[in-house]
Formats: sequence, structure tokens, C-alpha cells
Amino acid sequence: MAKGEPTRLYVRGLVLGFKRARMNQYNHTSLIKLEGVSDAPSTRFYAGKKLCYIYKAKTKKQGTNYRTMWGKVMRPHGTSGVVRAKFAKPLPSNAMGAKVRCMLYPSNI
Repeated sequence: MAKGEPTRLYVRGLVLGFKRARMNQYNHTSLIKLEGVSDAPSTRFYAGKKLCYIYKAKTKKQGTNYRTMWGKVMRPHGTSGVVRAKFAKPLPSNAMGAKVRCMLYPSNI
């Protein structure tokens, strides 16, 4: 890393949708695909990490139009590097396909 180059303290992720079965959908659990994570054992590092969904609102609050929703990585989902996450309030449906940030804290190593 070169001197003066900005450091990114999060891993990019993508909201795939909600945990679901054939007939039922569970909105309180979101499925997140993390960048660079391709198998279930490597998702273990991200368990307990904080997630941040950033969206833009119409009205300005506290000097900004951007708002955040915070969540946490709970466990792996399947074998392809997807994780299950729970947010303080369930993500809205228009968050599907949106980006999230997986913060590299709290550290468990």
C-alpha cells in the first residue's frame, strides 16, 4: 500500500434478498453476499461483524440526506459464501440488490 493512499475499513457486500422457503419469506433475516468470500468456512471470520446499509432520503436530517441502518452478520447461509444478517429494523424491499458495508469490527481474533 502506497503512502497517502486511502484505506477502506470495510468489505463491500450485496443484499440478495430475505431468508425464505418455497411458500414463506422471513423479512427479519437478510441474505448478504460479501465480496471476495466464496465458501462457507471463510464466512466464519465475518460472524458478529457490523453491517451498514446506507440510503439516501428526501429530507435533510442532521445536515445530511444520507441515513444508515445497522445490522449484524449472524451465520453462513449455504456453501457459497452468503451470510445471514439481522438488522435493527428489517431492510426495506427496495434494498434488494443494493450495496452494504461489512465493517471489520468487532474483531474476534
